[in-house]
Amino acid sequence: MKVTYNWLKDYVEIKKPPQVLAEKLTMAGLEVVSLEKFEDDWVLEVEVTTNRPDWLSVVGIAREISAITGTKLRLPEIKNLPHPLTSKRALKIKIEDKKACLRYVGRVIENVEVKPSPSWLQKRLLAVGLRPVNNVVDITNYCLLETGQPMHAFDYEKIEEGTIIVRRAKVGETIITIDGERRSLDNSLLIIADKTKPIALAGIMGGKDTEVSRETKTILLESAYFDPLTVRCASQKLGLITESSYRFERKVDLGTVLKASLRALNL
Repeated sequence: MKVTYNWLKDYVEIKKPPQVLAEKLTMAGLEVVSLEKFEDDWVLEVEVTTNRPDWLSVVGIAREISAITGTKLRLPEIKNLPHPLTSKRALKIKIEDKKACLRYVGRVIENVEVKPSPSWLQKRLLAVGLRPVNNVVDITNYCLLETGQPMHAFDYEKIEEGTIIVRRAKVGETIITIDGERRSLDNSLLIIADKTKPIALAGIMGGKDTEVSRETKTILLESAYFDPLTVRCASQKLGLITESSYRFERKVDLGTVLKASLRALNL
């Protein structure tokens, strides 16, 4: 897990220089394996143990610093924005496998302008090794790093009948994931589907057919809780490890699913 010194300072007061902070975190059990300069900031790479998935987020590490130093944790303000009543776009969510998906939050966001992210957001992603794509994808990646909750944005207009179905794949089904690979599916794999086809590998990677592009005007923002064992087995079977699967395998916080979705909406 990589995090920057200035990013941490957004959420907790840090008076000690990066080198001293790195030493204190290591002594507390959160081992800092490298510390490198990045422009006017410092990047800390920490070794996260399997029993502390809360450290797979900037807020989680900031909370640890707060506990170590006795300083107050400052979480980002999240406004519960009002829901417009004029939209005619339907959204139906059906969870067929409730053991593998305890919660699924879908949010339709209209009048989106897909364009490059502001420089501050691009800089933070680049500092921790992620390539900026566009404002929609970058916000989901930023929130994943900040909160530890993976999210995915679909092009709503490419989802058949505005319907999301969380189910097991059927034998013979395939999906082209956003990395361009066609993948064969079977009923051991949990997927996100619409009325006619698979559109994502649950907790792992989205599909090419519903990918956000410069022409996208309406998105469906997904934030969910997927069972760790289900995601781990699928990831190993497909030979596909992502930032999302890495976190779902180690168990995300069920209470963060909705809050992270609201945070992304605010951004």
